[in-house]
Amino acid sequence: MIVFVIVAAIMLYNYFQSRTSVLTTQAQISIVNPQLAGNVYSITVENIGTTPITITSISIYPQNSQTPIVTQSLSTVLNPGQSTSIVGTSTTQFITGDKYIVVVEGYTGSGQEVAAESIAISQ
Repeated sequence: MIVFVIVAAIMLYNYFQSRTSVLTTQAQISIVNPQLAGNVYSITVENIGTTPITITSISIYPQNSQTPIVTQSLSTVLNPGQSTSIVGTSTTQFITGDKYIVVVEGYTGSGQEVAAESIAISQ
């Protein structure tokens, strides 16, 4: 009986240890204050997770459209807590007052995909 209790306790301990390590390693990015004016965009991306992330692309879509008006490829590594600003131009003018969907994609070192979406209003 004592051996059974010890084995059960070890199995329970290992289970909770594996769950805790999964929960503490988080990949998450945030789009901070997207700015659209004329044909220029400025997007700040912050790694708010606990693992490094490589930002691979940014796309900007007019609201209710499946076709992006901006697609920019990147290869920017962000460690936890770091941020980067992405500035570029679009071949299409942003229409003042219109809403646009900003999508940032990336991945972690283990290959986990990460994405963030935000709504920006053209000024």
